[in-house]
Amino acid sequence: MASAERVAVLAPVVVGGAPPVAALAALLATQPTDPARAATDLADRAGALLDRPVTVVDGAGAVLAGPPTVRDPQVGAPDGSIALCWPGGRTAAAADRRPLLVQACVWLGLVRRAAAPADAEPESEAVREVVQQLLSVRDVDRVLTTIAERTLRVLDADICGVMLREGDLVRMRACVGNRVAETARLRMRRGQGLAGLVFDTGRPAKVDTYLEDRTISPDFMSLAAKEETRSALAAPLRLHGEFIGVLEVWRRRPSMFTESDERRMVVLADIATVAIDNARLHDEQAAATAEAERARDALQRQVALLDRSSRLQQSLLTTVIEGGGLPAVVHAVASELGCEVGVYGPDGALIAAHVAAPARPSLPPRLPARGRPAPGRWVRPVYADGDQVGQVVLVLGEATAELMEAAAGQVAMACSLALLRERAASRARAQAVDQVLWDLLQGPVEHRVAARTRAQQLGITLHGALRVWHGRIENVEELAADQGWDTSHTDKVRRGVLRAVRAVDGSRRLPLTGMRGDLLVAVAADLDRAAAKDLAVATCSAVHAEWPGLRLAWGISREHPNPIELPTALSEAETALAAARRLGGRNAFLYEELGIVRLLLGSGNDPDLQTFIDEVTGPLVAYDRDNDGALIRTLRAFFDADCSQRVAAERLFVHHKTLRYRLERIRQLTGLDLSRHEDRMRADFALRLLQVNQTADDAAGLR
Repeated sequence: MASAERVAVLAPVVVGGAPPVAALAALLATQPTDPARAATDLADRAGALLDRPVTVVDGAGAVLAGPPTVRDPQVGAPDGSIALCWPGGRTAAAADRRPLLVQACVWLGLVRRAAAPADAEPESEAVREVVQQLLSVRDVDRVLTTIAERTLRVLDADICGVMLREGDLVRMRACVGNRVAETARLRMRRGQGLAGLVFDTGRPAKVDTYLEDRTISPDFMSLAAKEETRSALAAPLRLHGEFIGVLEVWRRRPSMFTESDERRMVVLADIATVAIDNARLHDEQAAATAEAERARDALQRQVALLDRSSRLQQSLLTTVIEGGGLPAVVHAVASELGCEVGVYGPDGALIAAHVAAPARPSLPPRLPARGRPAPGRWVRPVYADGDQVGQVVLVLGEATAELMEAAAGQVAMACSLALLRERAASRARAQAVDQVLWDLLQGPVEHRVAARTRAQQLGITLHGALRVWHGRIENVEELAADQGWDTSHTDKVRRGVLRAVRAVDGSRRLPLTGMRGDLLVAVAADLDRAAAKDLAVATCSAVHAEWPGLRLAWGISREHPNPIELPTALSEAETALAAARRLGGRNAFLYEELGIVRLLLGSGNDPDLQTFIDEVTGPLVAYDRDNDGALIRTLRAFFDADCSQRVAAERLFVHHKTLRYRLERIRQLTGLDLSRHEDRMRADFALRLLQVNQTADDAAGLR
């Protein structure tokens, strides 16, 4: 066979495609006929691979190629026939390439055996043929079958089997020539049959008459009878001095295996051991190559995933920093990943979304409170200020599932940051609005003037007639004790009441609202009595619907045209709230409807007598002055007659119809219905106070 002939021997691991590795791998794929030249080539290419001089020695330590001064073996063939030596010891690079160097030693050993002189031994030609055959086989199972086939022919046997060790037994791995399937499934322990004897002694053994021999156990005599076995020969397989299996042949004809057969068997067993180790090394390298490729592919995927994830994260951070809200975040995610994105609020309603096909969106309009996400969807919670405020949903699109899994958490975080930014802005505005509210209600005049200007800058309209609302959560502490709420939850309920009040005010009729403890304060614009009562009832109903046991009461001031007068309005609202708490029975009390009660509940320093008098009698006094009328005198006569129209008409010397006309006019001017006891009390009390004040003024004029 020509030296240039090439046969496939190994599939060495080519590390990074380096030329020295490829050169050595190419050498191992050839079958030279000149062992000396092969040794020289091996020394040169191994030296180039390790970047240092390499010496090739045989099993006796004789130098075959390379510098003769280096004799310390670093790596060698399993049977010890060939070794490689180099200075500097075992480096990390040499350790990485050890499997390839071991294969090189095995390769040179097989080349030397194949090129042995024909007259060295009678069986050398057969051995060379076996070596040549084994050079072309790489798969372990195929190697075992090839060993069995060639051994069968070399030893002129009828059956041949290769058994490998598995713990405390040897199991048939390759079998040719058998007639019974049981032979191919043989398992032998130490001392069982001929293979078990070799396993036990570690030396070759043979029998000339299998069924009559007494040196082996009778465990497999029935199988031998089925196979018509007459004689058998077995040799151990050793690798680095360790027993790894048995090579055994059987003949069906009467014959005896000679010493020459035994010698051939031992040689074939040694070659088989080298071939098995070589095939195992190939499998290990192939597995290492496949694992390296898988690791490389996984690393490339991971790098690509990290790259896209990093780009997405940068895009999201830029969007949030630049002030983009949830719609901007959703759009950035959809553009980067090519998927549908939806953000849902705490109630499960969709609040921001980007869909691929608006006509057929995949996102549900409302997210279920519980349940696993559908395949191809990723759901992550969104938090703000420690509370879960919603969820974000991603629907698989152009990106991989791995990227979607990695991106889902980033998107949720970006939504949280966007919400926190919005909340921070809202909180800052709320603080500014709250400061405006309390400056208007409790600040000195200069603060109220400045607060009115700040309100305009914040877009808060305080024009027209203004009322101050003063409310109180009556029983939140008692309800907290009954329900087992902690302080945090109780404060959360208080904040929820304020949000409920603001939510009811959809038309922004309460432009300023605030809370301190259990007290609520609001400024209402352009609300007449009926609208104020309706809105108060609506707020109380909303609070009761959310917290059934919670009670809320309102006191509402009169209308004031100027925001500077709001401290007075607050005092009126406090008086009305005190009436609401003491009298009960209604959700809200209006200050102008309290009558004399407001005088009883008002501040001792400011009983508001003149205001009360002016409200009731002012329109009548003005009418009498402008029309030369007698409404005040008529009203006084009506009360002096115990509210009898007939008696009052007689005392005034007018017709009873004239009296009824005057009383109707009084009702139109004051809004008082004199048929109602409460209105009669207010009118009578105001009239008496007016009379007292006039008497006092007259007395002062006389002095």
